[in-house]
Amino acid sequence: MEFKKDIQKIIDYSIHFAETMLLDGKEYYPFAATINNKNELVPISYYEEGNEFPDSQIIIDFLSNNLHNELNNKKIKAFGITSDIKVKSFESEETVDAVMIDIYHLNSNEIPKYFFTYSWNSNDELVFGESFGIKR
Repeated sequence: MEFKKDIQKIIDYSIHFAETMLLDGKEYYPFAATINNKNELVPISYYEEGNEFPDSQIIIDFLSNNLHNELNNKKIKAFGITSDIKVKSFESEETVDAVMIDIYHLNSNEIPKYFFTYSWNSNDELVFGESFGIKR
């Protein structure tokens, strides 16, 4: 199924970019990636003139609204929005950091939200932990 390849492309790109940003500054603003009608991955970011530190939810809402519009108008085949969140770990009741990728595709309504937990070890190295998906 081709849509699974599109999803994997978005996940691979998003995890790699989030990891790069975390290693660089231990945080990142939400970002997106699309799969266009030529099957190419296109990174998408948000910039607001005069606002160096926008609220993450404003970015997520902006990306979501615009990319849903492009998807509904068949200008793109898929998109994923990646954000840095806190989730409850399945291994314990603690809240942990996670990279969340929320993916939408023209050919599937069954795509879960993907979570990739991470932490920093005693040597200040980034360590990815459990990953899981949760149905919408």
